Amino acid sequence: MRRGAALVSLLDEALAGLWRARRMTVVSVLQIAFSLFLVGIFLLAAENLGGVVDALREETAVTVFLRPGTDEAAQADLERRALDSKLVAAVRRVTPEEARRRFARSFSSLASATGTLSANPFPTSVELDLLPGAASSAALRPFLANLTAFPSVEEVQFDVDWVRRLRGVVRLVAVTGAATGFCLALGAAFTIANVVRLTILLHRDEIDILRLVGAPEMLIRGPFLLGGVLQGLLGGLFALGLLGLAFRGVLLFIAATENVLLGVFLVRFLSPTTCGLLVLGGVLAGLFGGTIASRRRHV
Repeated sequence: MRRGAALVSLLDEALAGLWRARRMTVVSVLQIAFSLFLVGIFLLAAENLGGVVDALREETAVTVFLRPGTDEAAQADLERRALDSKLVAAVRRVTPEEARRRFARSFSSLASATGTLSANPFPTSVELDLLPGAASSAALRPFLANLTAFPSVEEVQFDVDWVRRLRGVVRLVAVTGAATGFCLALGAAFTIANVVRLTILLHRDEIDILRLVGAPEMLIRGPFLLGGVLQGLLGGLFALGLLGLAFRGVLLFIAATENVLLGVFLVRFLSPTTCGLLVLGGVLAGLFGGTIASRRRHV
């Protein structure tokens, strides 16, 4: 019961101190919120880019374009060897007419142009759906080289390197966001420290009296530490709210404009764990700032 009353007393003192220095408190909360908001933007980009990479890696297909005049036996031999590779889950033949229909569905504004041609410009092709994990397998490159060597094959379309490059971009975005956020959060922590120091100056007489009557250090310094933590917590929650509003706004923009590119790359919000870590980052920044300000030589 006493501990609960002491905690309530510390919280009350911390809130009173922040209210007295409310202008500086607002500045520090906004600064840490802005820092964490930027980190959240980078994490949101990395989260969705990573989701796109995972989806593409699992759904990739190798397209094998055949030379004109390729007979049924050659196609069957190619399909058999592909299935025997243990990298291919399914084989699908695409006729020139089917390829033309797909083009018309994907590029409706150009569909009429293909109809004016005297001959169908699309070649016969074979689509090979890869098994899960095949895109990252070491056996994929030799398999693609063997396909290219077939006499009936005109071209093999599958770039395994671009998925890896995109993964590198995802890592770079995440690291850049973390580094930028750390620097900004460090600056915000020192702003919190200044707010806490100002609060200490406002309570200097009370602090001296408490020391004279032998009050424990936790009772003296606790409200200032808690004040820093509260500022960090408010900043983290505010940043999370801003991220949610920004994400919702982009989703509404996508729905209104039917922007296909943004619809591909922005499909999900941060996970609950990441949201929690973002708020925790604000709390730790506030704790760091409060600890700096409430050191013995300052209080």
